[in-house]
Amino acid sequence: MQLRHLLIPALFAALTTTATGTEKNVPSKLTSARVFLQGAQVTRTANASIPAGASTLVFTGLAQNMDPQSIQVTGKGGYTILSVNHRLNYLAESPKKKELDELQGRMKKLDKDFAHEKAMQDVWANEEQLLNKNASVGGQQNGVTLSQLTAVNDYIRERLRTVKAGWLAQQEKLTDLQTEKNKLQQQINELQALAQRPTSEVVLEISSPAAASASFALNYYVGQASWAPAYDLRATGTGKPMELLMKAAVTNNSGEDWDQVELSLSSGNPALGGVMPTLQPWTLYTWRPRPLYQENYGGAAPSARGAASEKLSESLVTMDALGSLPVNVSQQATTVEYAIATPFSVPSDGSPHTIAVQQHTLPATYAWYATPKLDKDVFLYARTTGWEDLSLLSGEANVYFEGTYVGKSFLQLATPKDTLDIGLGRDKGVVVERVKRKAANDKGVFGGKRTATVGWDITVRNTKNTAVNLELRDQWPLSPQSEIEVKLTDNGGATVDNTTGMLTWKLDLAPKESKKPGFAYTVKYPKEMPVVLE
Repeated sequence: MQLRHLLIPALFAALTTTATGTEKNVPSKLTSARVFLQGAQVTRTANASIPAGASTLVFTGLAQNMDPQSIQVTGKGGYTILSVNHRLNYLAESPKKKELDELQGRMKKLDKDFAHEKAMQDVWANEEQLLNKNASVGGQQNGVTLSQLTAVNDYIRERLRTVKAGWLAQQEKLTDLQTEKNKLQQQINELQALAQRPTSEVVLEISSPAAASASFALNYYVGQASWAPAYDLRATGTGKPMELLMKAAVTNNSGEDWDQVELSLSSGNPALGGVMPTLQPWTLYTWRPRPLYQENYGGAAPSARGAASEKLSESLVTMDALGSLPVNVSQQATTVEYAIATPFSVPSDGSPHTIAVQQHTLPATYAWYATPKLDKDVFLYARTTGWEDLSLLSGEANVYFEGTYVGKSFLQLATPKDTLDIGLGRDKGVVVERVKRKAANDKGVFGGKRTATVGWDITVRNTKNTAVNLELRDQWPLSPQSEIEVKLTDNGGATVDNTTGMLTWKLDLAPKESKKPGFAYTVKYPKEMPVVLE
């Protein structure tokens, strides 16, 4: 009976050792990454010798936050895949990056130096307390001579001076150390993406009729990666085409370094999901507010207000102000993919890494634009066509004109337009001035209504040595109420949009030429009603 009890634990230990021994760790190499606007699908390859029969292979050192549902394993070697499982390993962390390790080492040394200097400061503080406690000499019964008192006071005074100087010197050292620690901590915070983290493992159960060499390919999705399109737009001068450089800012924070991998950029975004929305029944009903006055005040209902006044929807007319490696561009069924032809490295540091994707020369025409009511400067912009065939995505743009950085803007390419307007900054060579007409301020009252006339004179001057075609815009007010009547009495030769109240002039200005368009309008409104006329 006792022998049986001894054999059971031994047999259990043997079985455990045998089961554990069937697992074989297989190293793998990350060979390609398809980066989406949010997330990335990475591919790892591995080779292993597998025995006959059932065996368990463990692919180690994978990204912690991989999506277990996205794991796909394929390969060659005459084996059968029985199961694929995912697990986390908190003992085998990702490799610690050298740069972060050095900073953390420096922080430990600073902490040690700070503790030492603080201890030295405490020594000075303790001595000061001791001197203060022993400042009184003699006792209640026995007095001291004047010379003894003077000697004691002189000693304590000199000693306190030394103590205070020592304490202040230590405080200065502590302040310098704390400043250095703060800077170092900020740098460490910037590199937190390099910190060690747990790793994932993919456990593969396989069965093979005979011992053989096998190859494997692992595909899985990680959410901690992304890319964003960006552009450089360069115009060397008016009358010349524009150069467009499309770039990609690729960010990898998956915990895995992408070292010389086959990189491709996709316009897809798996994070959005692919479930089609469905419409639900839409029922109209009448809204009846609760009579709160009966509950709160208990009195009669206040007089009902009239119907709300009709609102005028104002159309905002704006201008689109817009601030390599070999690539194979392919149009998929629902996405566009840019395959970088040469291997590229993106470390897992959480910082964007810029890749030049493609470069194009775009035909451009140049024009000037001004809205003196909003801004007294004139803006130069370029209008390009043919961009819709270049498989571009909306993104930020750095704009350069004549070799000078103009500013940052945004290319909005998701609109159904065949032309693209790109702002090139302010042109001080064209001057515009908007002045109110003095003779147009008279107001009169007739039949309970007041009539006011407002007019504006606009002066445009081309000081350049080249001709300028300027688009000038202004506006006259529209009335949302029948009590207010507005009439445009002088359009100054502008194209009038009665729906939006916009006035547009197309002015061709020869070198050194000036033109003076203008407009005026009258407003008739009840004299007791305050109205903003300009």
